[in-house]
Amino acid sequence: MILSHFTALLIFAVIVSTVFALITKNAPREQFRYGIFVFLSFLAVAFAVGWIMYPLPL
Repeated sequence: MILSHFTALLIFAVIVSTVFALITKNAPREQFRYGIFVFLSFLAVAFAVGWIMYPLPL
């Protein structure tokens, strides 16, 4: 199975945000909200870094 970079990013973000939410917050509602926040933060930072790095030559 071949994954694109974006699919790998999504899988990584889901797993890490779930773990962060479970180990840092106690109430299920707080865990859910924090997990969504971390997931969206991962995506936003990834898009921002990708956008900044796009014009750089390899």
